[in-house]
Amino acid sequence: MATRLTAQHDFGHKTLKVQRNSNLKRKAWLAVFAGSAVFWIVAVFMIWRMWG
Repeated sequence: MATRLTAQHDFGHKTLKVQRNSNLKRKAWLAVFAGSAVFWIVAVFMIWRMWG
């Protein structure tokens, strides 16, 4: 039983340029910072509750 692998001759040669929206990048960083802030607020609150 033989297995034959074939590939298209133009496979991988087509490139598409993706135009990224700078507004989307700004929103992504804002989400990262907001998530980090929420995490630290919850962590401080939990420590405060345990020691308080």
